[in-house]
Order: sequence, then structure tokens, then C-alpha cells
Amino acid sequence: MRVLLLEDEARLSGAFARRLRHDGFAVDEVATLAEVRTAVLDVAYDCLVLDRHVPDGDSLDLLPELARAEHRAPVVMVSANGDADARIQGLSEGADDYVAKPVRLDELALRVGKVVTRRDPAADAAPVIRLGPVSIDLARREVTRDGQAVHLSPIQYSVFEQLVRHRDRMLTTEELLEHCWDGRRDPFSNPLHTQITRLRKIFKGALRIASVRGAGYRVELDAGPPDTIPSRPPLG
Repeated sequence: MRVLLLEDEARLSGAFARRLRHDGFAVDEVATLAEVRTAVLDVAYDCLVLDRHVPDGDSLDLLPELARAEHRAPVVMVSANGDADARIQGLSEGADDYVAKPVRLDELALRVGKVVTRRDPAADAAPVIRLGPVSIDLARREVTRDGQAVHLSPIQYSVFEQLVRHRDRMLTTEELLEHCWDGRRDPFSNPLHTQITRLRKIFKGALRIASVRGAGYRVELDAGPPDTIPSRPPLG
């Protein structure tokens, strides 16, 4: 999951970003409304975390623009003004959640995860997806196999979560890179292959991550065939 974080105080932005990355989110940090407007044109973010008052304005003024965008990401508003009237205003203007500062870092990460899950039709009413012996709890961000916890690194969880959420179709390499890595990634590198290889080992015998040559990946129950699907049927 890729998050855009707007916070003009560098120390606080760094603390928020570190916690979100620890929980498996890819995070792009910006400090102005102008930078938000530019960033959302380039990336289909899964969530926007917006400090309400920044040097070039009030983030509430952005919400109507964001609502008209082709990809409408959920918004968590963070503000030093956390009284009841301010919260009601923020929610009525279109924020999906409104958090008062100071906010605990673990609470912020939890709220981001919950608004993403609520807006995701794949989660349904009970945000637990089961694929054979493997279950993924989207709200708790936990994976089990045969009832036993599966320990994934933050980036492994992020890739696996994307594959599971979109298990009905193939995900392209570009989609996975965009949603699971942030702007710090070397644009000339492709770290996805390494993570796919590790996930295949972790879920061997339960799930298979099949690849379509030159196209992308999808997750399915492991029935034994090879992991690579030909890009076209064999001749003859």
C-alpha cells in the first residue's frame, strides 16, 4: 500500500513515515498542498495522510479536488485542532478519518490501515481473505497458514497483500512496484523479483505465485504446475 504523507514539520513527518514504513506502507513525503496536487497526478495512492494546516493553506480545501479525481484515495486528516467542531467539519468535507495531534504513531498506522480496508471492496464486511490454508487479515495486517502465524517482512507483506486483494486478475509488474515501493526506489532497479522468489518459498505447497512472462503475477492455490505461465499457447 502506498501512502502520500503531507506534513510540513520535518521531524514529525520523519516519525510518521518511519512508523508507516515499519507497518509495510510505502510512503512519499511532501510539505505543501502544491506538492500534493502534483503527486496525485503521477501516482494512484491507496491513502492520503494530510496535515490540515500547512504553509500554503488548509488541506480541507483540497478535498473537493481529490473527490473529483479519477482515483479517489481515502483521506486521514491530522490536525492540532481536534475539537468536536473541527472533526465534524473535516468529516463533513470528505475526510474518511480525522485525528487530533499529538497522535500516537501506532494509532496513526492503525487508522490508515482501517480506512484503506473500509474503502476496499475486496475486504467486504469481514476483512479476512482465505485462500486454502492461508488467511490474511487485512485490518490487522496478519497472515496465517494452517492457523499458525506467517512472519513476513513489511515489503513481503505489502506485495502479498496486493496480490491477494487482486487475486481475480493478473497484477502487472508496474502496478506492484507503484503500490509497494515509494519514491525512494531506484527507478532503474526492479526489487520485485527478489520478493516474489521469497514469497514463493514461504507459501510453497499452499499458494503459488504464477508469473506471465513479460506481463505480471497472480496468486492462486498451489496445484503443482510450474510457476511460469507461457505468454502465448505453444504452437502445434
